[in-house]
Amino acid sequence: MLGSLLVGFLAVIAEQALGLYLPRHFAVSIAVGLAVAATFWILRLAKHPPMLLRGVHPLAAGLCAGLGVHIARLWLR
Repeated sequence: MLGSLLVGFLAVIAEQALGLYLPRHFAVSIAVGLAVAATFWILRLAKHPPMLLRGVHPLAAGLCAGLGVHIARLWLR
């Protein structure tokens, strides 16, 4: 549960920072990807990776999350 809160918190902060330089559409996708990658990295340091995603590299998880958000935003227009 704390991991989900951390992802949300990091995504909001990253989106606000990236929103100054990028269009909102791209800023949100990149922010979610960065937040997921950072959270996975922190959870690995704490030795508590998510059970189903134990072998997934944090950057791969972040890339997939950001790409998923990007595709969802395009599809839901």
